[in-house]
Amino acid sequence: MPMLLGTKGKEILKWRASAELVDSIEARLAEKWGRSSAPEAESFLERFIGALDEELRYEAQFLNETAILDQAIEEAAEPAELKPLRSRYREIACAYFSRRQSVLALCDSCTRLHDRLLDRALALAGERMLQRGQGTPPVSALLISGDRGRGEETLYSENRYFLLHEEQSPGAFLFSRQLMAALNEAGLLSAEQMFWHGSLGEWRALLGGSFPLRENGGRLLPLAALPPFAAPLKQVPQEMPDWAWRLEALADLRFVRGEAALAVEALQNAALTINHEKGRGPFLQLARRVIGLPLAVGRFGGLRLERSGEHRGELNLEELALTPLVMTLRVLAVYTGIHAPGTLERIKELLERGALDVDLAERLLKAYQLFMQLRILSEIRYEEPGAYCNPEEFEEPEDSRFRGALETVLNLQKIAYQRMVGQV
Repeated sequence: MPMLLGTKGKEILKWRASAELVDSIEARLAEKWGRSSAPEAESFLERFIGALDEELRYEAQFLNETAILDQAIEEAAEPAELKPLRSRYREIACAYFSRRQSVLALCDSCTRLHDRLLDRALALAGERMLQRGQGTPPVSALLISGDRGRGEETLYSENRYFLLHEEQSPGAFLFSRQLMAALNEAGLLSAEQMFWHGSLGEWRALLGGSFPLRENGGRLLPLAALPPFAAPLKQVPQEMPDWAWRLEALADLRFVRGEAALAVEALQNAALTINHEKGRGPFLQLARRVIGLPLAVGRFGGLRLERSGEHRGELNLEELALTPLVMTLRVLAVYTGIHAPGTLERIKELLERGALDVDLAERLLKAYQLFMQLRILSEIRYEEPGAYCNPEEFEEPEDSRFRGALETVLNLQKIAYQRMVGQV
């Protein structure tokens, strides 16, 4: 039974869809019970209980298998030993998703996996420093943005890591090198992903645009003349990743491990930067670009499909559906003064602030659920980041739901435009 919208504790209220699910089960049971003889009703109830028992056994098996892998991760002697454990964990998570179709459960599993791998990588980086006579790891805090920052980790997520240390911290550079190497060997950090390290002073300078950004491989990106939300420098191609990371890095930032006091100050600095920038021209220019991102449906109702390459004839779900939804919610949340890093949290708080009505909030949750399900299915199929789907494989009800979800994102874009830019 899939977990429909991600109702989790009190985070997303009591959505109608969840109540309707329970009501429909009760109605079907009552209907079956009312029109059956006593033996038939008893047989039906036994089958129903048997099915529940089977699901509970499967859940126990899943938890047992993941617990064994968690223990193996904890006992790994080298970062490279974490890669095959990560692959096995993914296999189990894929099977679980194929059975349950629960986005929330898959994200929770992948988040736990990421954090356990991260814990072991941090520990092994510290052990390497000691073994090589480089001293002990400094007091530090690790922050993350991207999918893990939003609490939306999937099978092939990509994240940005920010390692902060105190001013004049001995061994900080050596620890950052060891941690970067450990993350690479564990498979958490690729050449395309960002790893920044520096002191709180350097962090504040980075937010102000006056400190070079350290990326993987030591390459420096000068930000001296570039406010956090400004458009890219003229000589840089105006591609999405070049300008989008600035807002994402601040708005989706989350503390994951280390010294909480350092992290709190860094997060406060990021929040102050966002508050300072959100009413200025560069942010509003960026917001206009986000709100105007194209969707998968063209002007005449046709779908925008890839015309060449490996995914020819398929739809780029990440670019034309999921990213416009996530990014529009991000800029609208920032503009409204909401600092929640997750997409679901943003929908909830935008609803509470009156920026969304209940109907649109529920439709956005359903759209997000659908897009994330398709993204996870794409990751399972292609075993790589990104998300593609083949609309020809959609049955009529699924095609209708997909187009309805895109219409919901378009409605969100219109509302964001009206609130931030002006009347349409």
